[in-house]
Amino acid sequence: MVKIENVEKRYGKFTALYPLTMDIKRGSHLLILGPNGAGKTTLIKSMMGILNFKGRIEINGIDVNKDPRGAKRNIGYVPQNYAFYEGLTIYDHSVLSTRLKNLGTEQIEEKLKLVNLWEARKRRVRACSDGMKQRLGIALAMIGNPKLLLLDEPTSNIDLRGQLEFQKLLRSLLAAGKTMITTSHLTGLGELASEVMVIDHGRVITRGPPEELLTRLAVNDTIYVRVKGADAESVSNLLKSQGAVDFDLQGEWLRAAVPSTTKLGVLKNLLNSSFDITDLLVERSEIESEYVKLLAAGGAPGSNK
Repeated sequence: MVKIENVEKRYGKFTALYPLTMDIKRGSHLLILGPNGAGKTTLIKSMMGILNFKGRIEINGIDVNKDPRGAKRNIGYVPQNYAFYEGLTIYDHSVLSTRLKNLGTEQIEEKLKLVNLWEARKRRVRACSDGMKQRLGIALAMIGNPKLLLLDEPTSNIDLRGQLEFQKLLRSLLAAGKTMITTSHLTGLGELASEVMVIDHGRVITRGPPEELLTRLAVNDTIYVRVKGADAESVSNLLKSQGAVDFDLQGEWLRAAVPSTTKLGVLKNLLNSSFDITDLLVERSEIESEYVKLLAAGGAPGSNK
């Protein structure tokens, strides 16, 4: 769907994006993680033909530099801050978008239903929550049935409920075969990504499937064991023998960090033990919580920096 070859962006002596080459497959979801100013939006705007750049970008086989309009017809873009006309209703805003794209209005009902806004179509945008506005932005981006969705910091301005609704929507779009690229400085979308790319100061720190990156980083998951009195020390010793570290005991709850690769074996041994364990919880590490460590380290095994 997307082919990027030696793409580089400079502003005078400042390099906003160092040479980058990669392919993005149809139906996949690339999550680009990095702090503000890392180069994420520079890459997105280059893909849309908004910025001049060195190198070559193809969207669905169309060269962005040679045929920017043709490339844009394949793209649906959702910016971090959508410039809505607050006085319009949701439906009227949708009509405006179809006219700007030289399309009819027959898609509006389908797209608004997709984001669960059809019943609220008569509501003015100014009366919508941030989460509703985010979903409206996605509906408007979907008009024309673009093959690629670009979402720039999509969850930065919405609350937890809005983020959960957004994740549910993304799952449905991925199930429908949409190709997506999402940028974020920190968000809970790692489990929905086919591939994660960590970028900082215009350079790619590392790239790969989320689980592969977590394995490379030798990440620990957190395990919580509720254990009665005297058995706490015995459980700690069992966990230590299997590589657990960073122990903490608060009341009946024992917390420890366990290597992801041995987690299932640890749980099995705990359940098969004779210790008085009344509850078990596991908190799985996510790539978003680990990417900060990548930035601090300046790279990771397998980095293409």
